[in-house]
Parts: sequence; structure tokens; C-alpha cells
Amino acid sequence: MTESHPQHYPLIDAPINASLKIVEITALDGSILKEWLAHLGLFAGTVIMRHDDELHYHPLRVRGENGDVVIPAGFGLKTIVHIDNSDIRKPITEMEKGEIGHIESIGGGKGLQKALEKLGLTVDSKVTFLHDLPHMDYVTVIDRNHRTRLSEGEAAKIWGKYQDGREGQFYFSRKGEKFTVTDVLGGPRAKKHLEAHGVKARNTMVMETVEQAQTLHKPDADHVIISSTGGLRLYLTPERAERIIVCGE
Repeated sequence: MTESHPQHYPLIDAPINASLKIVEITALDGSILKEWLAHLGLFAGTVIMRHDDELHYHPLRVRGENGDVVIPAGFGLKTIVHIDNSDIRKPITEMEKGEIGHIESIGGGKGLQKALEKLGLTVDSKVTFLHDLPHMDYVTVIDRNHRTRLSEGEAAKIWGKYQDGREGQFYFSRKGEKFTVTDVLGGPRAKKHLEAHGVKARNTMVMETVEQAQTLHKPDADHVIISSTGGLRLYLTPERAERIIVCGE
């Protein structure tokens, strides 16, 4: 009689709310994915569960080494925090008001790591969750001749100098004050996206008003949500979930 083996399939095709075992993690961007998951304790043989929870996608206000900063939700989903005095590890997006922990891992590329470093958030640094932020639109004039509408996450990615010479995020810019762009936080995709709005280094921006968002600011793609028995909760892009091969436990 032939011994049957459990079916293997990519995590993105795995059943919801089922116990799964990681069989293999295939290469993506060299060994970056494999190394990142290994750092979080996910290897071949690790048992995980896939969830169908609704994605929490709000910008976040947190306190780090540089004081209060705003983290776009896309950054927060890739930043794993180990909560103090517990075994819980989860994205910053899932922290609760007043919760304190330290950053254990940053799952994005060098652009994201440099962006968070500028905000005073690095691996092993302390972070306190303050609160979620509502979805708002920032009506902004660029170089005195171009008007655009930015989401709160986009406003948080724009770094520069306020009128008084201090540096920080455009998110904290005051109505009617001149702001000079020096950098866009994030990788090439973030820079290209904001350039489409007319935002790039050396531009001057003036925030006219902040309004309730006309449309909900959502991620570009659905995420695959998993947890491990070791207290980790993780959001994966479809591309990464495609590279993780699992079978029924």
C-alpha cells in the first residue's frame, strides 16, 4: 500500500483558519525573505495558522527615540514589535494604546529601514503606541502653482524643513506655513508615487487645509495574515506568501 503524503501548496492558496506546517521557503530577492523569517523564528517545520481577519490599515502615532512621529500603515505592517513583559510579537499596526515594546524586526528593504531610522525607530529601539489616526486628506499647494490632495500616509512620508528651520514630517506642518522638501521616506516606489503628485526634493509646500478623506486609504494589495505558536502575528504581501510552501499539519 502506497503511503500518502500531505499536499504541498503556496501559503497564498492555503485554507483559512487551518493549522499549517512550513515545508519550504523559496528564494525571493536572494535570501532576504528566508533570513527575515528565520529571525522571527519561522523555518521549515514551523507550525503556523492563516487568518481571515480584516486588515487594520490606519496611520499610527507612536513615540520613539526622536519623540512623537507618524508611521504610514504600510510601514507599520512590516515593522514587528516585541511587547514588553510578554511573548507577543506583532506589527506596530496591531499595538494597543499605551502599549510599549521594542522593535524586533523590519521586514522591508533598505528604503524602509532608512525611513524609520530617520524617525528614530531602529531594531531594538523602544516604541510606545499612542493612537491610530483617522483617514484625512491634506489639500496642499506645491511651488505656489500646483494644488494636490495627499493622504495622511503620504504626508507622513514627506520629510523636510518647517518655516522655523526645524526638520520633520510634512504631516506636522502648520496650515499656511512654508515647508521645504528634503527627502521622501521609503523606497523608489514611494518616491515615484509622490513625484506623480509633484512632490520631490527642493519643492516648497504649503498645507491649505485638512479634510475628511473622500475615499478610504487602502493598501495596494491584500495581505496574508498568519500567526505562530510562538506568539508572532505577521502580515505578508501576496508575493511573499507565494514563496512560502506549506502543507496541512
